[in-house]
Amino acid sequence: MIQGIARKNGARTRYLAESFFLSIAIAVLAVVLSLTMGDPAITKGLVIGFVTGVSFFLVTWWMIYCIVRSKKDKSVNPLLAILAIKFFILKFPLVGLFLWLAFKYWEINPFALIFGIAITQIAMLGSAVVKMFGKKE
Repeated sequence: MIQGIARKNGARTRYLAESFFLSIAIAVLAVVLSLTMGDPAITKGLVIGFVTGVSFFLVTWWMIYCIVRSKKDKSVNPLLAILAIKFFILKFPLVGLFLWLAFKYWEINPFALIFGIAITQIAMLGSAVVKMFGKKE
């Protein structure tokens, strides 16, 4: 789905789609393992961390796409690039408020939350390593 949208817009997103789906697979595996352990604090931390990490990932890619597209194509509205930059800056206080509310009302394991946020970065590194070693010269 993400690749289809991006191809229609002319973007190269193989790395984006691979990282996105690999992070979903790692998150599902981690949540299933935490459910077998039976600790709801770990499960909530993983889920909230994963949602936070994926939202950072998607907003960052969207912002980069808007800015690069506006530099390549002069017909693009520059307000979209300004909106992307403002949204990228505002995501930090919004995510901070979201995490504060989550810790206030739910019992969350902070280490599971950190791992959940790092799942996207782990998937990006794993995708890059596979791509690097998978090249045949």
